[in-house]
Formats: sequence, structure tokens, C-alpha cells
Amino acid sequence: MVRYGGATWILGIAGLIVLAAYLSFFSGLAGIFINKTLERGFSLGLVLWIPLIWISKDLLIEKVFGGFPWCLAGYSQYKNTTFIQWAEIGGIHLVSFILIAANVLFYLLYKKRNRQTLLALTVFLLAALAGGFVLQKSHTFNAPLNKAGIIQPNSDHDKVFDFARIRSELEKLFLVSRQLKEKGAEFVVWPEFTVPIYPLQVPHYREQFDSFSRGHLPLLAGFTDYGGSDQVFNSVILFQGGKVQKYDKVHLTPFGEYVLFRRLFFFVKKITDEIGDFTPGKQLHNLDLGGRPLSTPVCYEVIYPELVRAMVAAGGEVIVTISNDSWFGNSSAPYQHLAMATMRCIENRRWLLRSTSNGISALVDPAGRIVYQSPLHRADKFLGSFQYLKQKTIFTRWGYLFPYFCFMLVLLDGLWAILTKIKKRFLPPGRQ
Repeated sequence: MVRYGGATWILGIAGLIVLAAYLSFFSGLAGIFINKTLERGFSLGLVLWIPLIWISKDLLIEKVFGGFPWCLAGYSQYKNTTFIQWAEIGGIHLVSFILIAANVLFYLLYKKRNRQTLLALTVFLLAALAGGFVLQKSHTFNAPLNKAGIIQPNSDHDKVFDFARIRSELEKLFLVSRQLKEKGAEFVVWPEFTVPIYPLQVPHYREQFDSFSRGHLPLLAGFTDYGGSDQVFNSVILFQGGKVQKYDKVHLTPFGEYVLFRRLFFFVKKITDEIGDFTPGKQLHNLDLGGRPLSTPVCYEVIYPELVRAMVAAGGEVIVTISNDSWFGNSSAPYQHLAMATMRCIENRRWLLRSTSNGISALVDPAGRIVYQSPLHRADKFLGSFQYLKQKTIFTRWGYLFPYFCFMLVLLDGLWAILTKIKKRFLPPGRQ
């Protein structure tokens, strides 16, 4: 907010405190429900109810005011690929549920220190790992390998783009793209932020991209696009044989692409170069690359499992996500963003091709294993071998049901508790 949004240090710190307080409200609310659960006594029932409460809290964080489901508990296990295979059944929320349940058992073991709890914990952990192992081994993907070129240009937002620099950057990107084609790439992916141009509005740039796609290979890249005097879209555009398709980002990033509660936060600027707010896309849809549907969530959208699931359920055979993580600077956030993206592979059993402006670009397989990742804040290019897949998981096929199921159970339990208190207060003992 300070470096890229033009806010003062005081406003930046105040904004951080407000965000932390807002997210802490949901954790505090969950804590109240958990405390009520603990008052019922220490039993194995806690292994069910505490995770139910926690997942309900996560669902609220994801849905209220556009949501901010950053780094949910289950993402901490993204390198524990055997355990996280449960995501193909219930998504990241089921992974979080099992993880919280295991921690509750550790807590009960610490409190009770008896053999029964130790046995329950041992069986639970073995079952969780064994189930994940079976889920992972139950999939065989026999589709042929395809190749895509991924480019990470290491774009720098602190530099001013004039015409000469735009031309120089485009020449470099086109050159690298041709080099990747020579190595076998069937299409090439540029990230969300490459150069600040509007290729669909400026004939000179449109002809450059059309000519490249006709003479070399299809190109997928992120640009800003205008849809009228009052509409500005963050788009991923596919140039293919002189033809153009685009997907406009549906779920915009708060304070990055629009100011949430603009009247209240009138003093806050966005972390973009656009004067007005971006316009959300009208609907989720895939892009067609020679008969192969590509699911193309843009940047922040990849942390929403329901959004990516909808794109894959509509036919997407590979997930291609572009991002501009330069706003994160030298923090842990680029690594966290990649960790969350890997879970979308397991949930839907799809390969993921990720191109970012300056890191971390990656190739991730359907089991959530990072096959290759680019270094942070360094230019890179690589050839990603992947498969177009059509199989649909339980998560993809049946929808995003598990967190809603958890929420409904907690809501019903809360209503039952309230009704019980009302009966005790207003009815005589003999009629309760």
C-alpha cells in the first residue's frame, strides 16, 4: 500500500491493523464456539466438532465481502503430497479438517495421557496417510505429453515505460518465445504483467501479436483491455492464428484492482496504474486452444477453489494461471501463492502451468508435486511437459459441498443450543 499504492506509512500500518482485526474477528468467533464445545468435557467428540467449527470459519472468510482465504491451515501441508491427496474429495477444506482433527487428538493426548487416546491418534494418522496414498496411486494418466513454453520476464514496476522500453521488452519476449518454440513448445505463456500496452485497442500492437501467432505459435498473455469508456478489464488474451479470445478476470483483488467500500476508504489508492477501478468479468469460461479448453484463472483467482473448480467442471483440461506477484516484494507471499495454487491440481487432477512477472513461475503435476519452479526475482524461461486431462474428481464433479456441510452442522448445533436455553428459561422443569 505504501510503495505501490501511494499511501503514507501511517495509513499503510493502519490498513494492516484493520485487515488483521477483520480476519481475527472470524477466528475469535470460532474461538467462542470452540470454548463452548470444550465446556461439554474432554471427549473424542472434540475431534469432530472443533474441525467443523474451524472449517465453518474458513468458509465465512472466503465469502464475506469478497473473501480473503489466504493460507488456510491445510496449505501448510503442500509439500506433504501423500497427506493432501484428500483434496480430490473435499478440497482444501477437507485437508484442513483432517489436519485440525489430528491436532485436536494431540491436544487430548497431552491432557489425558492415556493409551486409548494414543491409539486413536496413531490409527487416525495412519488412516489419513494410507487414504492419501491410495488416492494418489488410484490415478493413472495415459494421455500423451504436450509442451508449453513459460516465460518469467522479471518485470520491474519501479521503472517508467516509454515507447522505446516497451519496444525493447516486446522484442525480448518475442525472441524468448521463438526460442521456446524451437525447443518444442506448442504455445507460450507470458505473465499477468509484461508491458503496459493495450494490444486489442492499438492496431500496431494487435498486428504484432497476430503476426507472431500466425508465423510462430499461439501466445497466451495478460493485458489490460477496454470495454467502453467506463469498463477496464484485467484480461488473459489468447492470440492464435490471427484470431483472439480473452477471459476477463471475474474475482478482482480488493485494494489491488478496486477499493472495497470506496466511500469509507476514500483516501486509499489502488495498487495499480489504472485511474478507475477494474471491471469484473461477466462470467467464468475457458479458452479454446485448438480444441483444447484451457482454464485460465488470473492471479488472485487461483486461491479460490470454488472458482477454479467451476472452470474445470466446464471442460478445462489444463490450468494455466498468470500472475503479477511483484507487489509482494521480498516477502514470503510469492511462496505462499504458489503453495495455494498447487492444491488446485489435486482437487481437480489437472496439470498447472504458472507464469508470473518475477516469480514464482512453476509446473505442477496432478498430484500437487512441483515439477519445476523458477527462482524469485530472476528472469527465467522453461519448457513444461504436461497432459491434457478429462477425468473429473469427486470434488470437480459434485461441487464445493464439504465446507457448506460443515457450516450447516455448526449452525444447527448452535440453534439447538439456543433453543435448549430458551426451554430451560421459560418452561417449568417438568415440561422441559
